[in-house]
Amino acid sequence: MSLTDEDIWHFRHNGYHVVADVLPGGLTDRLNAVTDRHVSAKTEPIVWELEAGHGKGVVRRLSKILARDPVYLEAASHPIVLDALETLVGPNIDLLTNKHNHIMVRPGGSDPVPWHRGEQPWDMPLITGLIYLEESTVENGCIRIVPGSHLSPFRETRRPDGGFDEVPQYRRSLPVPMSRGGVLLFNDACFHGSGLNRTAASRRSMTLAYRPHDSHDVLKEDPEKLLLRGERSYVGHPFQGTVERTTINLP
Repeated sequence: MSLTDEDIWHFRHNGYHVVADVLPGGLTDRLNAVTDRHVSAKTEPIVWELEAGHGKGVVRRLSKILARDPVYLEAASHPIVLDALETLVGPNIDLLTNKHNHIMVRPGGSDPVPWHRGEQPWDMPLITGLIYLEESTVENGCIRIVPGSHLSPFRETRRPDGGFDEVPQYRRSLPVPMSRGGVLLFNDACFHGSGLNRTAASRRSMTLAYRPHDSHDVLKEDPEKLLLRGERSYVGHPFQGTVERTTINLP
């Protein structure tokens, strides 16, 4: 589904977009089945829940998912995701494997994801894509985004100190509940975080990093980038061959 002018305006000014369509149920089922296996087997690399009360060996996050099973790349490159991205960042779309590339399992009782932002506002835009394997609600710790924070005209700490609901970002934020199979895209320069999972069930979501291909980047075969749509073009210097020189005689 193409984004409307209003959708694009909202994304540019607020920094996030909830894709109207959801992934097919069968694909989401397969994502969960593979995730079940990796969580049960405790297949590394893994980030663990470390705070008291969770017990030893509770999986918080599965890292490097794109190398675990082809179903994760199938979801990451689904037309529902790429069609929305193309409207926002252009026709040439790279998926980064060295940024994000994980599943937040967020088991019952999981601690908050602290407030943070990724790229600085004036860097080349990086879009975080969240694909939801399970419904995300306020009760189970859905993401909260500070709308418009990607437009901040000054640099500030990327990870503010303080309790999750005590820092200014919390007061300025909006919760963004999501359906199972839903897709959320946001500018990685936006401040975002997730609250405590107050339920007994998990709240799973894939976290991915997309970027428009940089036509000035001469490294076209970067192994950390997967071209999902379009082409890797290069825009070099407009002068080819001998550069004409002009001499100015100053008095």
